[in-house]
Amino acid sequence: MYTFEKLPQLVDKRGKLVHKGSYSKRTKTITTRVWHHSLTKLSAGGSKIESFADFHVRTNGWPEIAYHLVIDPKHVVNGKATIYYCVDISKKSYHVGNSNNIGLGICVIGDYRTDKLTNPTVHSIVDLHNALVADGIGKYDKAHNEMPGYSWKACCVFDYNKAFKDVLDDMLPGSKQPDPVPGLYTIQEGDTFWSIALKDGKEGITVEDLIAANPGVDPSKLKVGQTINFGTAQNSYTPKPETPKKDQSEYKYPLPSGILKTGSTDKTGIKQLQNALNAVYFKCGTADGIYGAKTKDAVTRFQKVYLPYEVDSIYGPGTKSKLQAVLKSKGY
Repeated sequence: MYTFEKLPQLVDKRGKLVHKGSYSKRTKTITTRVWHHSLTKLSAGGSKIESFADFHVRTNGWPEIAYHLVIDPKHVVNGKATIYYCVDISKKSYHVGNSNNIGLGICVIGDYRTDKLTNPTVHSIVDLHNALVADGIGKYDKAHNEMPGYSWKACCVFDYNKAFKDVLDDMLPGSKQPDPVPGLYTIQEGDTFWSIALKDGKEGITVEDLIAANPGVDPSKLKVGQTINFGTAQNSYTPKPETPKKDQSEYKYPLPSGILKTGSTDKTGIKQLQNALNAVYFKCGTADGIYGAKTKDAVTRFQKVYLPYEVDSIYGPGTKSKLQAVLKSKGY
């Protein structure tokens, strides 16, 4: 048993969080302990490992939660923040792209662009770091944005090196800001449109922006080394806050609101959906206003590509948003 596994504030969550399969075993030795923060405010209800696992598995399409170890400031045991052991360190999890094989993923819950590190949190950072060093797990400590290809990531903002070495009351937050988002981005291991979108960042790039700016790119079939429009995708679909949203009637293929499914009687809305699906090559036959087997199949096929973890064969707000982005990518 490793030293870090004996820490009194550590809770073993391996295999107990939502997962779909398992990460593969490492083929290289861990050289780098990679420190992340979750970019979710401590006050937010979703700032917990269960929510991270759900997002990573159901939205990003990864086998398990991204991080091997997670420090939770909201759960304190004997004056120290709880440390969750989420993915076995022998596995190559998705958290730093092409460096996954050599990186150990450690996440401190919180958005440290605004949140402040608490003393119990720093205690656990120091304890975990000392234990990992004693175990010989990794030689270097780096923030997420210090890893190759991720200098644009807003992570980590706290000065973890100082936290390891200095007493708590002498620890100061770091000030390093991420680099500008590159216009083009090269896909790394584990990347998806959902994992690299910056919806909550200052650039406000959304998945829909990436879809609209990358016509012909199938989000479910990204390949390592493939180049996509990234920074240049900003506002490709999502308008700037001061820009009024275009009315559906102005589009060549307007899309209906609400829910459409087998048995729906909104013939006008179903025809609009059928025309749009046909226009982006998810063929469903003649637009007859009937949500029949062909239309249901076309919606299902579309969702498998653009909403792979929300496949329900029902047209709703999520499908509408992605379909509008695809239409825009085709010039409609």
